[in-house]
Amino acid sequence: MYRNLLIIFALAVGLAALLIWQPWSREVELPPRIYDRLPEAEIIGVSNVLELSSSLSETMFYYKIPFRDLISPDFILSQGKNYGLDVQSPVFFFMNEEDNLPDDWGVILSVRDSSKVREGIEHLKKFVEIKTREVHKTKVYSSPEYNAHIVYGDDWIFLYQGDHLATILKSVVFAKHNEISPRWRAFVNENTDATVGLVASITSDKFNDYGIESAKIALSNDSSSLIFNTSITQFDSLSFQTKEFGYSFDPQEFTRYLVNLHFDIDKLRKRPNDPIYKGLKEVGSKVGFPVGKFLDAWEGDVAFRQGGIETITEKYIESELDDNFNITEVTKYRKVKVSGFSLYLSMNEQLPTLVNQLESKGILTGNGQKHRLLFSPPLRMHTSDSALVFHTSRYRPELLKDSVNNVMWSFNYTPVQFYVDSTSTKTVYGRIQLPLKKIISDNIPELMR
Repeated sequence: MYRNLLIIFALAVGLAALLIWQPWSREVELPPRIYDRLPEAEIIGVSNVLELSSSLSETMFYYKIPFRDLISPDFILSQGKNYGLDVQSPVFFFMNEEDNLPDDWGVILSVRDSSKVREGIEHLKKFVEIKTREVHKTKVYSSPEYNAHIVYGDDWIFLYQGDHLATILKSVVFAKHNEISPRWRAFVNENTDATVGLVASITSDKFNDYGIESAKIALSNDSSSLIFNTSITQFDSLSFQTKEFGYSFDPQEFTRYLVNLHFDIDKLRKRPNDPIYKGLKEVGSKVGFPVGKFLDAWEGDVAFRQGGIETITEKYIESELDDNFNITEVTKYRKVKVSGFSLYLSMNEQLPTLVNQLESKGILTGNGQKHRLLFSPPLRMHTSDSALVFHTSRYRPELLKDSVNNVMWSFNYTPVQFYVDSTSTKTVYGRIQLPLKKIISDNIPELMR
């Protein structure tokens, strides 16, 4: 009797265990999210399309650019609904480069209604030749003319241009839930601000030579310029930090190049293996520039201004015949127009040693009041216990105390502004401001009449 009761009890326990754990039921596998489909690349990024279009629309309307309505948020939203695209969700993109040129790129975005995507592709066929084929048992719509491809699923669409479709598509199609790559995961977690129109992260093997781990760029704009907010992060700690202030030059009329930088370089002097130190030596070696002596004497402030025209008096020697037909050398002077040039460097007690080095190597030449730095125009030079100043003007240019670190460099008459806003232990934060007036007038000249 006890034996039967024991068997019944064991069966009851076993039945209860089966009902609890249900080993016959398979674990439900969740489908991959759009984040899980993102392929690795040198450049990865995300865009809030509607925010970006709203921002760019201000510039388009400011310059009255034709077809500006085509990038308005309302138009993009309506087109997205027509073709089943979710343009209100983040749009992800990537790019790889080769020999400093784009090698391939792609975009992945969410889909609301995949049946409408098919309608959009059929509409596209009216304008572009589209061929259909299968890659990894997945239908691909390709444009041979543009080497571009479209692949879509129930809740995603992938646009790609390049020669590595099979490799890239494999990671997109066979993605699994929560298998997002570590770099994409960190990037997505850091860039969830819906007010940012476009942000990208860049890594490259070429960065390693300069000790750079990664760079980050976020795009914004005002009505007349594009603004790229940047951050550059090194593997090691930075060898320089920004100062609170330093002496600077103000821009003048017709200034083409302007540099005002104020850095603490104590660490850089002590790090000959630092990528920046090596880069300076590589550039300086072309003319035999004594980088080590320069860093020992330099205190980290530089102000440079070039542009405009100044008239200087230049001495020259001319051979003439005297009354007895003997050749004699006569010293004469003439007025010469040169580009305005001013250079200020904050220095310390090592300045005389540096000047001697520059003169002995022929980098600094001249006598009396005029000197030349390699191929510069004749310059007046002033030295003191704390500064070295060169200038083409008759009088020493005025210097102002300023906290801004910036470079203004003209490219095809477009003054591009570079700012170093701050530094941390490993990262430099800055901005690039690109005025659009000249660029637009060159490409759409009728707008500027």
